[in-house]
Amino acid sequence: MEEPLSRTMSGQITTRIREKILSGVYAPGSALLQDVIAAEFGTSKIPVREALVQLRSEGLLDIYAHRGFQVRPLSAQEVAEVFHLRLSIEPAAVAEGARQANAPDRDYARDALARLNQALAGNELSRSGDLNCAFHLALIVPRLYPMTNDVLFRLHTVSQRYVRLHLQDRGRTRRANKQHTELYNAWAAGKAKEAERLTRTHIEETGAELMATLSHE
Repeated sequence: MEEPLSRTMSGQITTRIREKILSGVYAPGSALLQDVIAAEFGTSKIPVREALVQLRSEGLLDIYAHRGFQVRPLSAQEVAEVFHLRLSIEPAAVAEGARQANAPDRDYARDALARLNQALAGNELSRSGDLNCAFHLALIVPRLYPMTNDVLFRLHTVSQRYVRLHLQDRGRTRRANKQHTELYNAWAAGKAKEAERLTRTHIEETGAELMATLSHE
């Protein structure tokens, strides 16, 4: 059965609005008016509202009575919560992925890493957020743990705005490349404990640096 056109349109608009939020085109704290966005995309308000509701569920928007949807502000509190939750879930999930991954899973993760490293090397920050998410989620082997994948997808989506801010320092992109490569090598070799340790260290360092960055703004 074909997907209804309105839902297909809603999905397309969701993707485009998400990218505008993550890239800062729609700035933190700004109001997203359904009429304005519908005119911008040349569509009715129905798929726009569906898209905004979806993005609210992903943690990128807030909704207020009489004011409508607004881009969620950046905050140290949100960084602390998101990275705490990632630390609670992701290292153990990556370790389990290392134990259970098969050859196609390892090939998929290797290709995801190559795409991410290429984007980082070219300083393509507009692509690096999605690619970073894809690489990290590949390590948990989503086909085996779809619920874990859904939870971590939301956490990575929320953290993308912060990670882009973090990677504006070129030294950090080189370090991220090195850490991701070391993590993949341990994971692909089935070294579950080492992959868990490297994942934890990577998340802790990124979270701490983001907290320090936000505290000086």
